[in-house]
Amino acid sequence: MMSVFLDMIIPLVSLFAFLFMHALLVMGETGLISVRYGKLARADLEALRKHRGIARVLSEGDRAGGALRFGKVLCLLALGMQVCILALGFSVQGEGLSWVSLFLAGLPIVFLFYVVGYYLPQALALRCPVVTLRLSAPLLVSLKLLLLPLRFLSIKEFIFKRIGVDGVAPDPMDMAVQLRALGLNNTRLSPVVCSIVSRSIQMQDLVVHDVLLPRNEVVIYDLNEDLATNLGRMKGAGHTRYPLCRGDLDDCLGIIHIKDIFRSKTGELAMEPDVLMRPTGSFLLETPLEEALQRMLRTKFHMGLVYDSFGGALGVVTLERILEELVGDIQDEFDSEEERIEALREPGCYQISGLAPMHDVEMRLGLETGNDEVSTFGGFVTGELGRIPKAGEQLTVHGLQIEIVRVDERRILTTRVRLLSGVGD
Repeated sequence: MMSVFLDMIIPLVSLFAFLFMHALLVMGETGLISVRYGKLARADLEALRKHRGIARVLSEGDRAGGALRFGKVLCLLALGMQVCILALGFSVQGEGLSWVSLFLAGLPIVFLFYVVGYYLPQALALRCPVVTLRLSAPLLVSLKLLLLPLRFLSIKEFIFKRIGVDGVAPDPMDMAVQLRALGLNNTRLSPVVCSIVSRSIQMQDLVVHDVLLPRNEVVIYDLNEDLATNLGRMKGAGHTRYPLCRGDLDDCLGIIHIKDIFRSKTGELAMEPDVLMRPTGSFLLETPLEEALQRMLRTKFHMGLVYDSFGGALGVVTLERILEELVGDIQDEFDSEEERIEALREPGCYQISGLAPMHDVEMRLGLETGNDEVSTFGGFVTGELGRIPKAGEQLTVHGLQIEIVRVDERRILTTRVRLLSGVGD
């Protein structure tokens, strides 16, 4: 009897060890999903990013998801082995493994699995996501290290290539993937709604810099110039709001609206722009885009100036450019019909507007330039050259062959881009 009891100790200890490991994985998965859904306060999220292990997990969502799935499979296999070992202990001497013994051993283990290994850790993670992420991070990092040989051998890429699959498999932990899947199974969600929801999720990763209109592309009302010159420039630009400045954006007093000019009782030629001036907002370059949207809606500002950490004006952000991140390009009857990123007939070739947001270009072409200093493709090209190019000039950078098609004296208007081999999607 004593020997039988001792024979049961090891599988029981192993059983609870793997249950605990599975519980940690569930806590980690639930904590990561809480981060993806934006349920953490910004202060808590910043504190998590200071933890080296958690920062690595948060920055590598695809690898973290793979490690979670790998760990769960290991735990389930190990638990199945323990069920078989314990079932042998329940079996009658000499009869071996039977369905009755499997049932007697498996039923309580399944109950323990759902209570201790799933529901309880999930509830704890929802209650204390920061603590549970700290507890599960070492296990996730260890599992990622175990998967390194598979990544170095490129087994996944080899299988995908043999089957003829392009791109990467969707990450089931990606909230946008989950919502798209929900939309496919829900006839009440139209494609437009699904697109807006997906863009809303992506907005959490954007900052003001991503939608910045650079200062060299901003048309201003310059108080150092006469009224006729300013009105002519404004008429040519066709906008409704203009920063009211002395010389440049570094000395901006506010915003002047074209409607206020038309409504001026003194008439256009006798108006006083500083009297018609309206206040404007200001943002730092790294202000989260959703925070900027909330502030602009709350204060009823449609345009705000963007500054760097030294107080220099880098450009402006408008409510329209932020909303375009949610609903796509907003055009009126005065806007050009030209798409900002248009695929050409020749494979791997695109016509890209200089005003195309850089993060849209990287996403569409499957690039990672690592350049966080510019917000538009035109600014990216100008930064690489160190000057505004002339029409017809070409350059090759980051696997792109870029030809300048149209420019004006202040910016790049249109480019033609070819993806070189091994780049893009």
